[in-house]
Amino acid sequence: MNSDSIFHQCFSQQGLHKSQSDCSLEFKTLRRNDSFFKSKDKEKEKIRRHLPVGTGEYSVGCLDIMCDHSEKGSFFRLYYPIEKTDIYKRDKQWPLWLPRKQYGNGYAYFIRRSKSVLGKMFNWMGGDVYVPALWQHFPLPGKRYPVVIFSHGIGGNRTCNTTVCCELASQGYIVAAIEHRDGSASMTFQLKQDIKSTVNVSNSNNSQMHRTHSFTEEWMPFDFSPPRWDDYESRNKQVYQRAQECTLALNVLTDLDNGVTILNQLGGNFNLKLFKNLFDLSKVSLVGHSFGGSTTVCALSKDTRFKVGVMMDGWMHPLDEEMYKNITQPVLMINMETFQWQENVDQMQRLQEDPKVQRPMITIKGTCHQSVTDFQFLVKKPLGMFMDVRHTLSPKIAIDVSNKATLGFLRKHLGQTGDTYDSIISGENEYTVSGPIIARERPA
Repeated sequence: MNSDSIFHQCFSQQGLHKSQSDCSLEFKTLRRNDSFFKSKDKEKEKIRRHLPVGTGEYSVGCLDIMCDHSEKGSFFRLYYPIEKTDIYKRDKQWPLWLPRKQYGNGYAYFIRRSKSVLGKMFNWMGGDVYVPALWQHFPLPGKRYPVVIFSHGIGGNRTCNTTVCCELASQGYIVAAIEHRDGSASMTFQLKQDIKSTVNVSNSNNSQMHRTHSFTEEWMPFDFSPPRWDDYESRNKQVYQRAQECTLALNVLTDLDNGVTILNQLGGNFNLKLFKNLFDLSKVSLVGHSFGGSTTVCALSKDTRFKVGVMMDGWMHPLDEEMYKNITQPVLMINMETFQWQENVDQMQRLQEDPKVQRPMITIKGTCHQSVTDFQFLVKKPLGMFMDVRHTLSPKIAIDVSNKATLGFLRKHLGQTGDTYDSIISGENEYTVSGPIIARERPA
């Protein structure tokens, strides 16, 4: 199984084996009939095409932060609570879901298809989709908010789980969605420093050389160098780097909370000191999808500042014995119906061997691996099932059930008030079952 089949969850092999002209025709036909984003309300027909709006008591602000221009720095999108507002009337302040066209090309590169054809299709499908959050709006002061670090799956990036992150922020969490630099993102970039010129500055007392600098973007697509999708040595090395990036992001948020001056390499005029004293660093959690699920376990085992974890359809292969031995925190495992196989589930169930720590596992019926990502919202049902980005359950219901399970588990184990959605987490719900569903044989 290569990276195409790991990401079968986004583009089925049936679809990939069709010609690009056939795919193009199906995209055009289905997109023409796509009314998912169109409101029946005439006033809302003028609103930009967008992902689902958070349902919590807060509206959401967001901005990108890059600390250190190199790939060793921390790069994430921050979602945070702001004062409740009519978000639909402020859609001109929404950022694009695909920040740059290179990200659409990155998805095409990840599934090993021509960026000139499929990259254009990605940018066509998602290039006019907006995030219903106010870009670089000031955060809401007056209280401390619990913190979530979010880790994307293989072939993802900092925006592909935006719906989950916006919902958590609307419910009163500050969420840092990392863009990993281990080679597992479909596309990312760093800022490469160039010495533009050297100037001799002198006066009567001394003489010194002054260098002026500029930065150029260096785009880094998915790294195909591991010989197999399940090459343990490569993936284990990656999961350690990913976990370290989670820790590094938390370090940055800690500095922001303390009022330390942080230079955002992406520029802009936003005053990051507005985040001083807004993070509740006693209530920090990790949430991750797929490869982000194993990243969550690894980071929990290495950094006890993380108090609780949620794995969304976790991929367990990269983990080692030390991680299973050292993890002490509660973990919720939310699986999708069509993804899991016996070996992967066996590794998950190792986390349940300690009866003193709550680590429940549930499966959401009618879902596929991408049912916690934004891809399911970009297209209607026929194209979504053709691409394997959705299954039989409505995307709105699928993401709602997953979000409620996540919120309930975080609230319970962080000592917060609010609904803990016990019926969902116990599997006593029409959409969930307790434990796993073995859907397939081990991927080849």
